[in-house]
Amino acid sequence: MHRLPLLLPALLAALACLGQAADDAPLPPPPVSNMQGGWDNQVANSQAAQWKDANEARPDNARFQLNWLRSEYNARWSNNNGELKPEDVMQLEQIAAQIQEHAAGSFEAHLAEYYVEFPAPGAFADLEAAYRIAPERTELLAPMLSKAMVTGDGEDLTKWARELHRHGGISPALTAAASDVLLSVPANAVLFTNGDMDTQPTVVRQVLQQERSALLIVDRRLLADAGYRQRTWKAAGGTGPEPGEGPAFARALLRTSKRPVYFALSLHRSWLEAFPGQLHAVGAAFRVGAPEPGDAPALARNWSAMQKPLNAGPMSRNYLLPGAILLERLRRENDEARAALLEHELRRIGEATGAMQDLYTLGILHH
Repeated sequence: MHRLPLLLPALLAALACLGQAADDAPLPPPPVSNMQGGWDNQVANSQAAQWKDANEARPDNARFQLNWLRSEYNARWSNNNGELKPEDVMQLEQIAAQIQEHAAGSFEAHLAEYYVEFPAPGAFADLEAAYRIAPERTELLAPMLSKAMVTGDGEDLTKWARELHRHGGISPALTAAASDVLLSVPANAVLFTNGDMDTQPTVVRQVLQQERSALLIVDRRLLADAGYRQRTWKAAGGTGPEPGEGPAFARALLRTSKRPVYFALSLHRSWLEAFPGQLHAVGAAFRVGAPEPGDAPALARNWSAMQKPLNAGPMSRNYLLPGAILLERLRRENDEARAALLEHELRRIGEATGAMQDLYTLGILHH
């Protein structure tokens, strides 16, 4: 009985040490966005699992929960080739609900809602709320650039493009891929892009380097916003009734606008399938419309000029399509010397992107 008071301080000290050890345990690295190179599926899934474990150890830590949500977003995005399935969205919503439960009204709660609501208007209201709480947080950089695109605020677009570049928010490989896209399209074109990995590096490159400054870059996801859709329709020179979002928007532009329409190679499959026989690879983009005599020379010219980075994740894999089309033409023309050089280049890209088996299966390369 008399020994309990003597043991209690030692027991409390031991428990405190255990708690300190748990708090000081090595944490996973912060989630790497897809624009910084976080497109490796194995790394993305491993990081998501690590942050899930960290969150289970500290379920009341909102920052841990936000890192878990962001890493889950990256992993599921990578696993599904740039899409989120309904079950993915459900998982992200569950994590966001946990953050709301433990830290309602916090920076983390608002940014989590941005991720699960994007691209709905409410997402940008939550983003603005997060910015008011902690404007210095670097997690805001890419979302704020998207917000500037939605609102059509040119000053904000320049500001966030500079900030994203200054903080190293875009990998050099994606910057090179964006440059390839820009040189593949004419200055007066309308270019539809698919998501952050192709949109934001291209916008940053256009804004900061003044490349193709008259080019209208359209993030197809943001067409869900009525204001963005209206401004885009007007800027693109569309006439008549403003169409809704989706491929119908581009189809209406083809009919009514004098500006040529181009698609990024990474554009969502539903868009590409909506234009059978109208997609012509001319480099790191498709020209949309009827075939033209200049398509083949443009592809050859742009292929030679493009940087074609090997370490840009899925953006690197996209080069295989125009390369395969060009190779087929060279073989038809019996241009063996140029075909051999192109085969070698496609092998390099295939090996770097894990696409060699696909190249063999499709007959693009021979064993």
